[in-house]
Amino acid sequence: MTDASTQVNHRGRFASLAASAAVRPSSLPRQIDPHSGVSPTRGRRDLGARRTAKPRLPSLDTLRVFAVAARHLSFTKAANELHLTQSAISHRVHALEDELGMPLFKRLTRRLELTRAGQSLAQRVGRAVGDIARAVADLDETSDERRLAVTTLPSVALRWLIPRLPRFHARNPDIELQVIANLNLLDLRSAGIDAAIRFGRGRYPGYAATMLMPDSVFPVCSPHLIAKHGPVRSIEELLKLPLLHDSASESAGGGLDWRSWLSHLGRDDLDSNNGQRYSEAGLAIEAAMIGLGVALGRASLVSDLVADGTLVCPLPLSAPTAFSYYLLVLPEAAAQPKIVRFREWLQAEAATTRVNAELSNPRSNDAGNTLVPAVE
Repeated sequence: MTDASTQVNHRGRFASLAASAAVRPSSLPRQIDPHSGVSPTRGRRDLGARRTAKPRLPSLDTLRVFAVAARHLSFTKAANELHLTQSAISHRVHALEDELGMPLFKRLTRRLELTRAGQSLAQRVGRAVGDIARAVADLDETSDERRLAVTTLPSVALRWLIPRLPRFHARNPDIELQVIANLNLLDLRSAGIDAAIRFGRGRYPGYAATMLMPDSVFPVCSPHLIAKHGPVRSIEELLKLPLLHDSASESAGGGLDWRSWLSHLGRDDLDSNNGQRYSEAGLAIEAAMIGLGVALGRASLVSDLVADGTLVCPLPLSAPTAFSYYLLVLPEAAAQPKIVRFREWLQAEAATTRVNAELSNPRSNDAGNTLVPAVE
């Protein structure tokens, strides 16, 4: 082959390559202007950065709303605690699920359940929100040492705790007590609360619990009701009066309702369903005080009212309850001076209450009725 033919062949190959490159321009190296400041590898680094970028953290307020809804397993109860509407809670949770790209709740008929992802997130967020609340409180160490937040049921706050607070303040003028009355059993850690007075069976995992006192129940009513209807001499006569029911006690299963009281007396054959129902023990006591009927009062809540004559016991038969009072605190806070002082004061007040309840605890000397011993 001559040099001329070789050159022709080379030109043909070059033309073919050029034509191929024209069809696939990306196959040619990109020419970089040295003065442009563009690096040939910059595109690759940007792509890697996008691949390793962390997801945006949801807002703290949204996470708090989710934590409260997860604790209650109810958007309605969460709305009540956070003073929002139920639709606002639902919207926040939906927005969080959309942002995370996964469901956090199983929306079943009339109830909610957490998904596995929801359980994991709720556990961690609940701890984090509680830690943040305490961190904010710790910013003012002097104020935090003085402030003591206590939660309990409204009936216990109104009928037992608050009437005794003047003695606590007289002995502890440096402690600012904050009483939070709530029908919901608030979580101390997530709510940033120091202590809780609970009425139950004593099973409180995760808390340091101190038993304060047991309780008993017996019938109480206004003296005007007895004056109007005449003396009550038997259980049958008592049940003819309008009965006042505490709906929460009926569902609690602690021996606080009329049916349990009759069962303790061996009178399961009698009907106690008549009368009005109230959502909380304090409301039933108020109704009894104004003469609407007979309530089954807890000794802890009505002994003071019986002692001053506001209420009377129409039939002296009492029964012990399965529930007792407990003080709950977080284990890591149990030795704090303000907690220790509050616990010791509560124990002293509970001991006095037990003595007073023992003295006023009704007994029956009627041979036709079962004698119910005082609470031991």
